[in-house]
Amino acid sequence: MPDSIPTVSCELRRIPGLFRRWEFAQVLKPGEDYHLEDAGTTSDGTALIAVYHSVSTENEPSSQEAVA
Repeated sequence: MPDSIPTVSCELRRIPGLFRRWEFAQVLKPGEDYHLEDAGTTSDGTALIAVYHSVSTENEPSSQEAVA
């Protein structure tokens, strides 16, 4: 059976900084794709999270096209 879900070329780009879970409301936007990774803890034991945002690369020129 062929795959009927269209695929979109994208890459993950890190949002600068490390975040605590209660800061997600200020960072994350509805309808966007994110990847979250454990990034250690603060000195008081609070978990820190690295956030990566999915960015479409379909309309971006390739590295060879950008040089030309």
